[in-house]
Amino acid sequence: MNNTLFILTRLIRIKLTLAVALSAIIGYVFSGADELGLAALVAMGVVLLSGASSVLNQIQERDEDALMERTAKRPIPAGQITINKARLVFIVLLVAGSLLLWLVNNASAIIGVGTILLYNGIYTPLKKHTSLAIFPGGLVGALPPVIGWVGGGGAITDPAITMLAGFMFLWQIPHFLLLAVKYREQYRRAGFKVSVGAVASRQTRLLLLLWVVTTSFAALFFPFFGLVQNPVIVAAIILLNSLLIFAFFRIAFIRREQVLKDQLQHFVSIYMVIFLLLIAADSLLLGF
Repeated sequence: MNNTLFILTRLIRIKLTLAVALSAIIGYVFSGADELGLAALVAMGVVLLSGASSVLNQIQERDEDALMERTAKRPIPAGQITINKARLVFIVLLVAGSLLLWLVNNASAIIGVGTILLYNGIYTPLKKHTSLAIFPGGLVGALPPVIGWVGGGGAITDPAITMLAGFMFLWQIPHFLLLAVKYREQYRRAGFKVSVGAVASRQTRLLLLLWVVTTSFAALFFPFFGLVQNPVIVAAIILLNSLLIFAFFRIAFIRREQVLKDQLQHFVSIYMVIFLLLIAADSLLLGF
């Protein structure tokens, strides 16, 4: 039983799945909704659909996963689960997640299933043909907050959710680039298209810095347009983004190459979590 649970958590990539669910909950809170039961349905629905997408991705890329050190121990290439059983897990997660989101409302369910179609139907196969696949991949990362937003009753055409989704899209680009930098040779060996050079390349570092600075400025639009109003939260966002640019510049241009590979991606991920929590805190404080 414990071994089965362990395999399942690796198959759905539990850390990634929970991070996706967190971004959906941020979108829910950002909409002004505060019903805990509905929030739980949104979170569980997104967890199940994100898990389904991960399982399908590992089915699609099982041969490539076997060629890369970072993925060779995943359940399918490691022989811990058969393809047929993995397909069954995918179907169960897909149906259950879709039904849960449908209980919230049809818009969140449609966007949830659409996210899987975009990730597994476009982004996943496109990775072997062009490095521009990072753009539909970035769009996938921008949709979970939209699921939470519409699940909370927000209008999909509202400029607030457009800005949040746009910010998430921008953040995905350096995230994908950093992965490509860190695992560049493994990706190439597996047949994925990688456009960035080695991490020591000045051009690569400048490209990463450009995306990080752009993302940081986009974050400052939230208080500028009144989407974040609490003075303490506004000050925290300004400080956070100042630290982002300073620390990223220091890491990317001063430290050793191995330090870059080990720290950059974690650094950007931590920044995103803190920023999203600040946005959620501001929305919650407005309710008091």
